[in-house]
Amino acid sequence: MWTAVIIVLASVVVTAVACVLFGRSRAHEQADDRDADSRGFLGAVISGLFIVALAFYMVIVWEESGAAEDNAAREAAAVADVYWQTSVMPQPQRDHIRGLLVSYPDLVADKEWPRLAAGESDAGTTSVLNSLHTEILSLPSSPDQVKSARERALERLREITDLRRDRLDSAGGLDNTGKLMLVGTIVGAVGMVVFPMLVGFTARRRHVLQMGVTAAVLAFVCVLCVGMRQPFSGWLRVEPEAFTSLSEELAGIPVGRSG
Repeated sequence: MWTAVIIVLASVVVTAVACVLFGRSRAHEQADDRDADSRGFLGAVISGLFIVALAFYMVIVWEESGAAEDNAAREAAAVADVYWQTSVMPQPQRDHIRGLLVSYPDLVADKEWPRLAAGESDAGTTSVLNSLHTEILSLPSSPDQVKSARERALERLREITDLRRDRLDSAGGLDNTGKLMLVGTIVGAVGMVVFPMLVGFTARRRHVLQMGVTAAVLAFVCVLCVGMRQPFSGWLRVEPEAFTSLSEELAGIPVGRSG
C-alpha cells in the first residue's frame, strides 16, 4: 500500500517539476496556435490507445480471477465427492483415504495457497495427491459397489489433478497477451503525461495542477494493474475460501458410514 502511495506522489512531483522547468511561455503558446489541431489529434490517439489497452487488460485480469475462483470451487467439490465415495470402500483403505482427503484442503489453504503468490507449489500437497492415487488404485475391483466407487473416485481425482494444474499455471502470471496489454497500458499512461510536455505545455499554474492530477490518476491505475498480474496476489487476490469451507464440510460427514 505504501509503495503505491510513494509511486503516485513521486509521479506528481516529477510531473510538476518537469512542467515548471520545461514549460513554454504563454507568448510562445499563442504564436503556435496553428498547430493546436494536430497536437490535439495526436493526444487523442495516445489517449485512445491507452484506454483500449487498459480495457483489454482489465477483461483478461477479470476472466483469470473468475476462472481461478471457479476452479477452486470445482476442485473442492471434487474432493468432497471422493470422500463420499469412501463409504463403500473396505478397511483399512477407507480410513487411510479419508485421512488423506481431510488433510488435502488444509494443506492447500495453509501451505500451498500462500506460495501461489510467488508462483510456487507445495511439495506436501503434491505428495498427498499422489498417495490418494496410489491408495485408490490399490482398491479391489469387486464387489460392484466398490468397483463403481473406485472408478468414480479415480475420475474425480483426475479432475482434481487437472484443476490443481490450472491453478498452478494461473499462479505463473499473465500469458503473452496479458503482458502485452499491461505494457501497452503503462506506455500509454506515460505517453499521456510526456506528450503534452514535448509539444509545448505551458508552465501556468492551472496547467501544472492539471498535469499533476493526471499523473496521479494514471500512476494509480498503473500500480493497480501491476498489482493484478496474477489472481493469487495483489489487492484483488482470490482467497482459499472453497478449501477452508471444505474442511468444515468434511468434518460434518459421518465417519461411520459403511457399504
